[in-house]
Amino acid sequence: MSSIALFHVSGMTCGACTASVTEALTNKTGVENASVSLITEEAKIKYDENKINSSELKEAIEDCGFDAILTKNNISSDSGVSLYITKVSIQGMTCGSCSASITEAIEKLEGVEKVSISLMTSEGSITHSGVSDASIIETIENCGFDIQVTSTIPVDSGSEKSPIIITNLSISGMTCGACSASITNALENNENILEVSVSLLTEQAVVKHRDTIATTNIKEIIEDCGFECTVESSEIEHLSLGKHEEYEEEQITMQIFGINEHTDLTDLQYNIEALLANYPAVTDFQLAFKDSFNNNTNGPIISDANTSTIQAIRSRDNLEIYEENGNFIDELSVVYNSSLLGIRELVDALNNLTDEIKFIVVNSVDQSSASQLRLLSRVKDIQYWKSNLTHCLIFGVPVILISYSQNLEIWRKLVIFPGLYLISIIQFALTSHVQFYLGAVFNKKFIQFIKNKGKNATMDVLVCISTLISFIFSLFSIVMSVWSGQTNKPPKLLFDTTCMLFTFISFGKWLENKAKGSTSTALSKLLSLTPTNCTIVIDVDKYEEFLKSQNVESDNKLNSDAIIDLPTRNIAIDLIEENDIAIVLPGGKVPADGVIVLGETEIDESLITGESLPVIKNKGDQVIGGSINGPDLIHIRVLRTGKKSQLQQIINLVKESQVNKAPVQRFADYIAARFVPTVLILATITFSFWIIVCYVTHKETATLPSIFQKEMNGKFFVCLKLGISVVVVACPCALGLAAPTAVMVGTGVGATNGVLIKGGDVLEKANDINIILFDKTGTLTTGDMSVSNSKQILSGSLTLSDWWNLVGSVEANSEHPVGKGIVNAAKRNLNLTFEGDAFNTTIHDFKVLTGLGIRATIKLPNIQDNSFTVYIGNGRMIEREFTDLKPTLNEHLSSTLENSTNTLAHVIINNKYSGYMELSDTLEPHTREVIDYLQFQKNYKVGIITGDQKGAAMKVGKELGIPPCNIFSEVLPIHKDKVIVDLKKKFGGDGNVGIAFIGDGINDAPALAQADIGMAISSGTDIAIESADIVLIGNGQGQRSHLFGVPTALDISHATFTRIKMNFLWAAIYNIIMLPFAMGCFLPLNIMLPPAAAACAMALSSVSVVISSLLLKKWKPPKIINHDAQYKSDIENEIGTGFSLKDSTIEEFNRTKRTGNITRFLRMLNKLKRRNPSNAYTYEMLPTA
Repeated sequence: MSSIALFHVSGMTCGACTASVTEALTNKTGVENASVSLITEEAKIKYDENKINSSELKEAIEDCGFDAILTKNNISSDSGVSLYITKVSIQGMTCGSCSASITEAIEKLEGVEKVSISLMTSEGSITHSGVSDASIIETIENCGFDIQVTSTIPVDSGSEKSPIIITNLSISGMTCGACSASITNALENNENILEVSVSLLTEQAVVKHRDTIATTNIKEIIEDCGFECTVESSEIEHLSLGKHEEYEEEQITMQIFGINEHTDLTDLQYNIEALLANYPAVTDFQLAFKDSFNNNTNGPIISDANTSTIQAIRSRDNLEIYEENGNFIDELSVVYNSSLLGIRELVDALNNLTDEIKFIVVNSVDQSSASQLRLLSRVKDIQYWKSNLTHCLIFGVPVILISYSQNLEIWRKLVIFPGLYLISIIQFALTSHVQFYLGAVFNKKFIQFIKNKGKNATMDVLVCISTLISFIFSLFSIVMSVWSGQTNKPPKLLFDTTCMLFTFISFGKWLENKAKGSTSTALSKLLSLTPTNCTIVIDVDKYEEFLKSQNVESDNKLNSDAIIDLPTRNIAIDLIEENDIAIVLPGGKVPADGVIVLGETEIDESLITGESLPVIKNKGDQVIGGSINGPDLIHIRVLRTGKKSQLQQIINLVKESQVNKAPVQRFADYIAARFVPTVLILATITFSFWIIVCYVTHKETATLPSIFQKEMNGKFFVCLKLGISVVVVACPCALGLAAPTAVMVGTGVGATNGVLIKGGDVLEKANDINIILFDKTGTLTTGDMSVSNSKQILSGSLTLSDWWNLVGSVEANSEHPVGKGIVNAAKRNLNLTFEGDAFNTTIHDFKVLTGLGIRATIKLPNIQDNSFTVYIGNGRMIEREFTDLKPTLNEHLSSTLENSTNTLAHVIINNKYSGYMELSDTLEPHTREVIDYLQFQKNYKVGIITGDQKGAAMKVGKELGIPPCNIFSEVLPIHKDKVIVDLKKKFGGDGNVGIAFIGDGINDAPALAQADIGMAISSGTDIAIESADIVLIGNGQGQRSHLFGVPTALDISHATFTRIKMNFLWAAIYNIIMLPFAMGCFLPLNIMLPPAAAACAMALSSVSVVISSLLLKKWKPPKIINHDAQYKSDIENEIGTGFSLKDSTIEEFNRTKRTGNITRFLRMLNKLKRRNPSNAYTYEMLPTA
């Protein structure tokens, strides 16, 4: 059983210390992995509990001479303990120290595995082993922030150890929803029962349970409720058909309109719950009525499974539901299995309960996008800080003006009573409003800071401390003036400092939020593409008949009269379902991902795929939801809706990229969390130092810097202002904003260019790439393979048609490009020209032989002995499965075919060699230009890993200018990752070499995961390919090749990470320079930074970082052109393209690998080359040693 232990290790001072601890731990038997951080003084150890315990680990660390304290010892997710991911929405974060303080607080909770907080999207993701939502909420609220838990979902950790049984029962005697609910509750109270569905209408129950409870016991539980029960069936659930693949739970929230003083809420409640009880797919609900018309003194009516008279379903949550203004509303929330029940059916059923009451979905996709748009554009924050700034000016400017005129004679005469001046009362009144009303957001954080005993400090705490010091000092001065009865002049006050600080900081926050809103422009544009409604055909069956009536040979022109007669309905976008027929008007938005069934048009997909020109779409082509239709009317069949759509997956990826932080950003968060306490210590030291200088070591004012002599209010005033300046000028905000703002802009720009980057850590790793490896089929080539040559060896009564029937039938069940090419050839030879035509066979026992081919047993209807076992595969299949057929194979294969550069598929029928097919493929458009750009302009080592035979791989390599020594052919899909591992070991490991792999994201999943950067080419069916770090959105119909995404991804990653480093450098230099000025280090030179100037500098530092990130918007994709052969030959000689992935040594790699200096040299070299290359295209690579 694997566990993860976390130790706090004290005493480490350098890298040698961490290395010694790491080595000592990894040498222990049972330790699987150990990582030691010098910065955080932590050691994270994954170990086998059966071989070593935490005490022995602690002893191993202490033997190295360091103190170790066990801080956490959690069982890892692979040990069987359930893990959960809780998503939260957090309001009130303003800088990196805010997110860092939350991260640090959550990580201290027992059971928390991983915490990711995004400052830009105000969202967080917490992976834990069962920490309650209440604990998470309390912890974050204790940090001074508002939080809402949006979801908690279990992490798939494998199947149950004991088999799961599904039992179907027949129940008689149920008369209402309360009956079915009582049965449900009784069954669910048993810990061995996992899931219960009871249908009142069909009098059926489906119970999912462990094998530790017998069906007879389930029957007894039901009969104890007073009902007759019969067990109809009981069977083991197949894991492949389990919940993780088929079960899709979604939640819909509806606001109820039409309720008034005449509405019988009890009757409405009964009808709603009875209706929900009739749907087995509904797994949870909550109904809430406000008490406006029901004279309910106990507050609003809340109905769920535990409180309703009809206890249909157990409710998991009993959360209060509020509108944004905090008023309770009439609302129904339903959790249901979307694979069993459509959302439109459920909403329509509810709306049919009564004519007066209507149910409107409030958590729809388009409303969620609108809400996210408001959040990203910072509308609320911008309005708040603009209002705050305006009021600060209205109330603060008079205070500042009065403070500069307090020595005028008029103010000296306006005395209320001895010691209390009118000017002091005016300043106090105006400043109190600024301090406690306009500064409430800062005061709230300070109060929380006090409650937490000085933990989780943020920039807001520094602001509050500095203004409170000024305010309290001023108040104290007034009291002392009254106490002493001062009559010569008003007392010395710092109310103007308080007002100036709030004014400058509000101005900075306003500018900062305006700039932050601009950083997410790309994501906002994607969100704005979400459609709001659509038109669908009501009678799909009638529409199918209409389609069949169309002439299959027509040019897809629409019959407008027939279209008008079709019944249609306009619905909200969240009510659209898979297989709906949607009508897209000219210029309208495509409502969902689908395929065109009627019409042809041009589609603008520029914001989604980066394709600048409209793409021509015909019948059978797929379209993307959110794209803009061109001049013609089309009908589409919906394939994916809601969160499954390509647009929503892109949006989610861009948002989640904020959560996956780069190591440099995690380091910045660590610094930001400790920044504020450090600043407070520095401020205290500064104040104490100058007080000692002024009143102990230099009592004579003449010996002090001239600033002390010029200050009218005395030396103490100067000392206090110096302390306040230190508190104000330090800016963890700039440090905290350096990375997230750049990541948001960079990933957004990438998304609009068809490149989806999954986080800041990917951006950092992409900068260390030296070697790029490509899959061949479907990546470098189109994947549209065709049979160029074939040979049939017939035996017995088998005819040529039978041979093609057998071959086509087997490959019809394959998704591989080779299989699709063979199916097309078989249909062509059998004259199966129509789309619905199928092979006249019966197939059994189909099996994929990974990396070799496929096998199946087939029956032909026209042959007496009609059962055939057919194998189709490559040469390796012959060698492994049919070694005795090699001599026969050699007889039939000519010497020409042995050296063929095409793909060979061999056919074996009933253990006899029965022929072969030769398939050819074509290169993706512009592939050569992309490869040349990567090799010659960017100095990457480029190679190919393919499962295809050597001749075919070498042919592609020659066409692309990739040397044979960089091509790995006949590699099984499961072994592609081993090639990457071997190359890493060969060239110095992770610290010395970075490898990127580009594949299709399916067969190449192991290689994508093993590479430092995995890039998957997506057709749009699954944007969120888990094993890929970067997803390239392919667009085979546009003029833009998906391979352009490779240099685009690398270039935007480099530009973004460079910007992050520049931002961090600026933030660090700012604090390093400004703190000495604020601390008075330059007072001997008569240079002082007053609090107002410090506040202005602090505000502008944050704004400058955000504006620096915004400059990424000016990034343009690299220009890739086709250079001539002479140009390439010259470059080869300059950079040593003769490098061999197979034969070169680590010394040669280090000498020629891609570095910043070489890259700059190449750019200079490129400028010296001629700018008008000829049209020469192919050339031979230089020979390699």
